[in-house]
Amino acid sequence: MLLTVCANPSVDSFWKVGSLERGTTNRSEKESFFPGGKGIHTALALAELGQQVTTLGLWGGQTGRWLQHECNRRDIDTIGPVVDDWSRICITMRSDTDWNETELLGGGPTAEPDTISEFNQAYSRCLQTGRPEAILISGSVPSGFNDRSYIGLVAEGKKHDVPVFVDASGMLLKNTLEAQPYGIHINHKEGRELSGREDPVAITHWLHECCTLAAVTAGADGLYLKYKDTIFHASHVLDQDRIFSTIGSGDCLLAGLALAVLQEEDTREWARFATACGSANCINPQLGMLKAGIVENFIDEVKVEKL
Repeated sequence: MLLTVCANPSVDSFWKVGSLERGTTNRSEKESFFPGGKGIHTALALAELGQQVTTLGLWGGQTGRWLQHECNRRDIDTIGPVVDDWSRICITMRSDTDWNETELLGGGPTAEPDTISEFNQAYSRCLQTGRPEAILISGSVPSGFNDRSYIGLVAEGKKHDVPVFVDASGMLLKNTLEAQPYGIHINHKEGRELSGREDPVAITHWLHECCTLAAVTAGADGLYLKYKDTIFHASHVLDQDRIFSTIGSGDCLLAGLALAVLQEEDTREWARFATACGSANCINPQLGMLKAGIVENFIDEVKVEKL
């Protein structure tokens, strides 16, 4: 079993819109809805790749119940506290204008101290009874949690000798670096903001000082992965007309990376499989998801070089 942590799950939606006008009524032509939040995206990818997955979240109101239902029907177990306030809703614009890929991210419910305690207790029970092979902690935390919320989760996972992978940003990630998780994934922009470095290779070297496995993604330029003294660069070129959305690609990449670490010994193949997973998400119309068959088709197309 693999455990994914999604403290702030969301109902993700695509809204098809034309041009938007300020201060007046605008209408969407079509909406579609998907289970979301980075930790749920990783869980969906792992389940599609044939893994048993449990997701820890804070589940709020009607949207929270819908998210649990959507996870459960994909054979993903859900654990964690339930609150009255709704889980957040996030909107991504689909448009032929410059509004395309514009996102509006909801904040989610406010977690009271008792709720946070229940969340942490659920995590501890899962480690003790579920014995996960790996833990993937992803995304933001709702109001009530603080910027040091992931440090204890990483430390407890390490105490149980479970590799912990983290994908976060801002102060939440900066503070988590001191816990030194096994693996960290960030994108180029996040790495630039945290490290002050521009070159993705330099960012990867910097990040590796805080973890065993450092993964930096740079959009179409691909993945930079450092393990021990070696950096691999993996890339996969997709025709632009095949790309539906890049949202969730980093989450799918992290899922593939964690799974590859558990199943493969060759770091080069870690980079190859992770990149194939990220690419598979890009061509899927369902937000933040991949198809296992597409991953298999892409694996041999991924170019990997040792830097």
